[in-house]
Amino acid sequence: MRTAPTPLTISLLGRFALIMAMLAEIAVNQGHAQHLPGAKIIAIWQRLTSIAARFARAVLRGPTPSRKRLTPAKPNRAKRPSLPDGFGWLPRVFPGTHDMPAAVTYPAQQLRDLLADPTMAELIETNPAIGRILRPLFEALGIERPAILAIPQPAPAAAMQRDPAPPPAVWLPPDPPPAWTQPTTEDRTQRPPTRTEPTTPPRLFHYDYETT
Repeated sequence: MRTAPTPLTISLLGRFALIMAMLAEIAVNQGHAQHLPGAKIIAIWQRLTSIAARFARAVLRGPTPSRKRLTPAKPNRAKRPSLPDGFGWLPRVFPGTHDMPAAVTYPAQQLRDLLADPTMAELIETNPAIGRILRPLFEALGIERPAILAIPQPAPAAAMQRDPAPPPAVWLPPDPPPAWTQPTTEDRTQRPPTRTEPTTPPRLFHYDYETT
């Protein structure tokens, strides 16, 4: 959802747009002066103007929560001119001429001053998309990124609080039965009797028969 820009936000947008306009003009003028292919000059100009447009959209969109970024499919660039890359590719391609030595030095310094603005730092902190847009620009200019553009590290997953699991049961073989041994005479005498004799003889039934 777009938010109403504040005067400070409008000032930041204007300063950044001016920096990118200077870089785009340098790319066109020095590209022609160095007789670079027209397709390459246009590709670099489009890269710079695209960064400016994306920055403006991200700032006007307002704060957004950080989210996991999905890796998009790489477009087919078989028919497009290869663009320079690597740290400091802009100064390498446009080192300057006798009329404009070190052409990108002034825009690079203006970009440093812009990132030192506290309002800019607040925008980057609340909107991670702005940082993703500006990091390639610092790399292209060959200048060190400030701390506010450091790539955030993923927070470690909180360890779940669980009860310690009981140790796994270890199977042990059963104890072997005791070996049978022949009882000795001493064992027989010490063994308690298992059968007791009655103290009185059992009473038997008695029947009387009549005799005739």
